[in-house]
Amino acid sequence: MHYEPRQRRMNWKAAAALLVFLVVVGSWMINAFLTNDTQQQRKTTICGLSEEETLNKLNKTYKDTIEVKDYLYYGESLALYQDSYSPENKDTLSGNTVELRNVCTGDKVSMTMENYVDQKIHLDELKEGFYEVYIIEELVEKRVVFDKALEENTYTGIKRNNQVSRISLVADKNLLKEYGKTLNQNYLFVDVTTEKPSSKDVDVLLDPYGMNMDLTWLPDEGYSENGLVENKEMYEAALLLKKELESYGLRVGITKENVNEEGKAYGENGRLAKGYKQNARYYLLLRFNSNPLDTDIRGFEVHNSYYSSKTLARNIVYRMQKDLHMEMSPMYTSTNDPGIVTSYLMKSDVDQKQLYDSNLYLRESGGRATLAGRYSETSIEQNKSFVNANGMQGLEIDFGYISNKKDAQYWKDNKEKIIHTLAEAFAEGINVSK
Repeated sequence: MHYEPRQRRMNWKAAAALLVFLVVVGSWMINAFLTNDTQQQRKTTICGLSEEETLNKLNKTYKDTIEVKDYLYYGESLALYQDSYSPENKDTLSGNTVELRNVCTGDKVSMTMENYVDQKIHLDELKEGFYEVYIIEELVEKRVVFDKALEENTYTGIKRNNQVSRISLVADKNLLKEYGKTLNQNYLFVDVTTEKPSSKDVDVLLDPYGMNMDLTWLPDEGYSENGLVENKEMYEAALLLKKELESYGLRVGITKENVNEEGKAYGENGRLAKGYKQNARYYLLLRFNSNPLDTDIRGFEVHNSYYSSKTLARNIVYRMQKDLHMEMSPMYTSTNDPGIVTSYLMKSDVDQKQLYDSNLYLRESGGRATLAGRYSETSIEQNKSFVNANGMQGLEIDFGYISNKKDAQYWKDNKEKIIHTLAEAFAEGINVSK
């Protein structure tokens, strides 16, 4: 009798289950491989164009070029410079026409770049698109190139029509690397898209003067004359102005949470830092003026930075005169621009250079454009994050001389009208409508 091993019976149910499992896993792996391979092959495109169309639009060379090395943002203005930005360096592009050509639509936008930091490339005039940048110099169109590839960068404009523009500067000869192509220079493109506004950002920062501790050890309530206290009146004005500007769809912040909140302009937790942290593009300091030595002096004033133009200030002054017949101050203003006060330059004790805006609020709110964080040891220490920041375009609004009885009474009787007209003029000046 010999031993025969017992024959195992095939478990057909288990075999069938295993076969189904292998088929499913195999199909998933093949699909994942093909999907990944497709994703790897997909290339970056612009304007919703195909890969071939994108390559044809961008893979070009230009005979006439002009090289730039630096750029900055101030308010909603983009400035380009052939040297590193410094007020000591001549702005060689000032006076030339810049033309932006939308690769997506063929549309062209032209503007003249002036010597002021707010009068460069007006970003509010750019619709969605991918723009080539040209500078017309001595009637020759020259394609703008950067001296080196730009790092990834983004900037967002203010809220208009319930959306914001997102802007990126692109300058990299390896832009078409995934197509196996290399551009011969770092041609500058401006990429403009739109997106939903962030609830964390503001467009305009209102800074009502009062309880400030920038120049005093104790909180400064401001001027107090003819029945008016600057701290109280300016905070109420800020609340009114905030409501008016929000009716235009703007996002508006106030540097104080209540009328008695103490604070400084300087510092990482200071009033101006709130604007930088919330990507504000405009800054309005609200104040009264006073001249107790001559109570006959009266009038409305708008102060602008030495480095910015009077354009926005003129728009406000014009509307105040036209709509309300307000008196304009003759103090520190010219006969051509009554009511407008442009800051003068002061010498720094740190570098001994006379480059710094005399109005500390307009200087320190303007970021790199107005040399924020550089004037004094205090600003260098406390405002170091402002040095290379995108600047807020700033104005100081002085509603009148409350040392003058007529100005004080006019404010009491017409506060709401004044704020309403200011909001209209400001919105009009920054190209915002309801």
